Order: sequence, then C-alpha cells, then structure tokens
Amino acid sequence: MSKALRTTPVIAALAAVAAVLAACGTAGPPHVTYVLGTPAPASASVEPLAGRPLVEVRPVRVPDYLDMTDILVRKSTNEMAPSPTGRWGERLSVGVTRALTLDLARQLPGFNVAAIEEPERPARLVLADVESFEPRADGSVILVARWRVLDGAGRTTLAGERVALTEPVAGPGDAAIVAAMTRAVEAFAARVADGVRGTMRHDGR
Repeated sequence: MSKALRTTPVIAALAAVAAVLAACGTAGPPHVTYVLGTPAPASASVEPLAGRPLVEVRPVRVPDYLDMTDILVRKSTNEMAPSPTGRWGERLSVGVTRALTLDLARQLPGFNVAAIEEPERPARLVLADVESFEPRADGSVILVARWRVLDGAGRTTLAGERVALTEPVAGPGDAAIVAAMTRAVEAFAARVADGVRGTMRHDGR
C-alpha cells in the first residue's frame, strides 16, 4: 500500500475531529434551568403538624408529549417546538406536582399538605390530571386540567371540576413563560383549595 493511501484515513479522522471541535465552539451558551412554583420564604419558621388534617396530593398526571425536561411551545395546531435556551430541572409532571403541593400548603393553613404517602390515613386525597399545559405562539399559557378531592379511603369523590385557565406571558423569553405557567398552577391550586375547604366544612371541621 502506498504512503498516500495509508495517510488518507488519518487525514479524514483529523478532519472529523476538527469538525466536532468547531461545532462545540459554536454551540452557544448552555440552557438555563427553570423550575415551576414560588420558592418558600427565606425567613426561619417552625410549624407544628401534629393534629392537623392530612391532605395527600397524588402525583399529577401529564400527557406523555409534555412530560419531559424540554420547555415546549405550541407553534401551530400540530407543531410543538422546544425552547433553544431553557429547560426544566425536572420532568413536567414532577414539577407540577411539587408546585401544586407547595401552593396548597400556602393556601390551606391549618392543614398538613404532603405529596408523599404518610403513615397516617389522610383526611382528603387530591387527584389532578392535566390535559394541556402549553405556552402558545399568541403570548398566552393555557392550562386545562381536572381535579378531584376524595375521602381518605380514596373511594368517594367529594368535589371536583374541569377547568381551563389562561395566563398572559408578560414578556419575551423563557423566564416570562415560566412565570406565566407558575401563575396558572397557583390559580389551579386556588380552585383545589376551595374544594378541600368545602368538603371539610361538610364534615364539621
């Protein structure tokens, strides 16, 4: 084999490595990571939980096409596009469950709200199913979801409804989208909290 033939694969390999390095150099800055929900206040506090009615929040179900770490925006009837600059720090179903639990805990003082199964039997179970939770090209966020409040045994539905909520996206960029989605979860949590309170009043609590 001639020397020229032997060196051709080497040159090709070096060219491929150079192309990869060039692509890495022009890939741009890394994605910004976002989470849903309003963080807890930084001030120190202690809240005893003993004796409070337990409200257990079951994992929120989200459509498979949304349940990922990409921030998806609906561009048209059948087209969803991921943000090129931002992504979720967790799957969307996990983020919605966590944000809903935190919002319910804030809106239901006097209750012990938890998203994990506690040893004691809960006073109420909260179930939520998301049908659609999308930023849209028109500058809005749409949340369509169902919620139910069940008795502690999980056998009887005591309250529930299907809601469609819209929040405006206040500006360009991923941060504005995440803020609008956070407000949508807060509005949804307010409906659920009203349902929980109503069922507890029927029990005389």
